[in-house]
Amino acid sequence: MPANLVIRADAGPQIGTGHVMRCLALAETWLQGGGSATLASVNLPSALAQRAQMAGVGLQSIKAAPGSHADAKGLAALAAKANASWVVIDGYHFDADYQRELKRARLRVLCIDDFGHAKHYNADFVLNQNLGADENLYPSREPHTQLLLGTRFVQLRNEFSKWRDWSRTIPPQAKKILVTLGGSDSENVTLKVVEAIQRIPNPDFETTIVIGGGNPHGEILKSRITHHASHITLIQNAANMPELMAGAALAIAAGGTTAWELAFMGLPALTIVMADNQRSNAEQLQSAGVARNLGWHRSLTPEQIADGIVKLSGDFSARSEMSRRACGLVDGLGNFRVWLQLNEDEIQFRRATTEDARLIWEWANEPSVRAASFSPEQIEFENHVAWFNAKLSDANCFLWVANGADGNPIGMARFDLENGAATISVSLDKTRRGKNLGALLIWAGCRKLFRETAATVVNAFVKPDNRASIRAFQKSGFEAAGETVVKGQQALRFQVKRDVAKT
Repeated sequence: MPANLVIRADAGPQIGTGHVMRCLALAETWLQGGGSATLASVNLPSALAQRAQMAGVGLQSIKAAPGSHADAKGLAALAAKANASWVVIDGYHFDADYQRELKRARLRVLCIDDFGHAKHYNADFVLNQNLGADENLYPSREPHTQLLLGTRFVQLRNEFSKWRDWSRTIPPQAKKILVTLGGSDSENVTLKVVEAIQRIPNPDFETTIVIGGGNPHGEILKSRITHHASHITLIQNAANMPELMAGAALAIAAGGTTAWELAFMGLPALTIVMADNQRSNAEQLQSAGVARNLGWHRSLTPEQIADGIVKLSGDFSARSEMSRRACGLVDGLGNFRVWLQLNEDEIQFRRATTEDARLIWEWANEPSVRAASFSPEQIEFENHVAWFNAKLSDANCFLWVANGADGNPIGMARFDLENGAATISVSLDKTRRGKNLGALLIWAGCRKLFRETAATVVNAFVKPDNRASIRAFQKSGFEAAGETVVKGQQALRFQVKRDVAKT
């Protein structure tokens, strides 16, 4: 299902890199689904441009003033030329007028937001991934505008995905420190942190400092580190942030986008508010018990930062609890949840008919499908027809064929309903695999079932070694619900409830 995504976001010394970075995370997931993505920006820093291109994202330069009428008109023209399925805007200058102009161009719009900056919202979706996200931030919005709120929608880059099953060990004393204060740090707060660390009389500390490509203070920091005996390593444009976070025991970070990466990795953190729009997030992170907020960067002294490091590095109990709570906030599937929302109408379900018997039989008899089944033997066509006709006439069975955007069948979803609980079975054409369509089929099918029936829960039973199916159900919102036995074989049970499937 090739689909085009056009993103409008900016970065720079004053606004940082967070808007672009979280948009690139969504773009990566979009590309995995077989679509294309283009990032349109004003004066995009070269380091970010390179990162986008390496991810497979195209680049377009915006010449108009950010947020202006000309900007909106230019973006609408770009989206039309690209035949964009969706337009994503992320920035505080994309106000109500900007959104209205895009909707007048009949574009579908996702607005990524942090605190309800616009007076009115015309976008189809508003995504606020922060802890303080609440519908009360958006009292003025169009009837069609849907809200995607909270940390379950946090956008994490693909490089973090392989760490989903990793478990952190908390050391008694935190001796390895990671410092990351954003992609630009125009006021060189990093230097203040370096001064703080160098004042701590503890030769066992090992510190890694990561600065972005847009940071203009690299030489100053190198000089300070070189001329003072300390175990500090400086890295610019790190390409292995998950590994650096995994190797650290304590982080000193800004209160922006990086905070969610640290939470996902379960890394206890001291946050420094680097910009006004980070204040609320830093406070919410502290209230949630996943970080300690040191406060506004201009008010902090090196002594205060050093005191915070010493206290938290030696507090095993506090760091353990912070790590536990952090892991509960961000599960790393927020990208897919947004992708599912944007692509729901790419699948259309219809009731199966007798004419679908052979097609569904062929899907069911595909070798990899049989291997994953609890009844792995090949199915005789005559037996399949008898079973198939019985399912068609069963009022408690919902057997749907899924058509893709091109109108051709891509798979099927079957729900067997009993006492308000449904059991799901799905098949996906082998030519459509590897593009997250399995998760989309499951998710869209469950939403349709909950809309059209009184079902309150859907159960899925999967072999423990069927990693592909497990991932598909996890991506589509199912959670682990224990183990059981199906046809004499061990099975994992996954479950999604009606209220969860709504979002």
